[in-house]
Amino acid sequence: MKVIKFVTTFLLLFIIGIFTSYAGVKYNKWTDNFINTFEQTEANFKFYNIKINCVVSNISSKKQIESMCADIVNSLNLNSDKIKLREENDNGVKIYAQIQDGSYNVSFTAIKKNNKEYYIIIDILCNKVYKNIGDVYRNLNDVLHKRSNDVEIYLCMAGEYTKKLQLYKSNDILENILYNMNAKEIDRVRENNLVSVTAYSNLLTENDLDYLENKINLNIGIRYSENEDKTLIYMATPIIKLDY
Repeated sequence: MKVIKFVTTFLLLFIIGIFTSYAGVKYNKWTDNFINTFEQTEANFKFYNIKINCVVSNISSKKQIESMCADIVNSLNLNSDKIKLREENDNGVKIYAQIQDGSYNVSFTAIKKNNKEYYIIIDILCNKVYKNIGDVYRNLNDVLHKRSNDVEIYLCMAGEYTKKLQLYKSNDILENILYNMNAKEIDRVRENNLVSVTAYSNLLTENDLDYLENKINLNIGIRYSENEDKTLIYMATPIIKLDY
């Protein structure tokens, strides 16, 4: 009986390990494809931005907000000692935190919704390293879902070209992104020096948003800046949450 129990336990743990490993690979696969597709645009990397909205319940003290902020900062491998925290008023209706460390600039805002709930808004900007986006996204997702069942994460990568792109070149870049992300175009807007495409990718299903009776999860923007004489490209999931 002991042998049978041991074998059963071993097989169960082995199967769990396989599924856990598979889940990890599946979870990271879209970020790898996302980065690879961005690199194939041949744009010079400018920055990536992660914006997060979530609702956290059962908050009874300011220390819980501080702890969550520290967990977010630690998940980025930053020094939480550099966090600068402040309250907007004596009631603690809004709590702000700001941290600059190396290539990262992180802002954290907690807005009191009611006696036990807070809206949390997080903005992360990194302008030097992007190869670790998969790990950053996974770590943030894990930390946030331990505290909230209502989490929205928006990821955007930005790059630039040192000249104005011809229309055919912009179209080629857009079509290549859609092809590499296995995506179907849903909508396209073109205004002066800007083109914006919203699409649905089979690789980004966990990031789905409803849009005009369709689902979308991929947004691409290409804009020529006359002031800089450069063409900027933005690739985001599910949508671009920047003013561009």
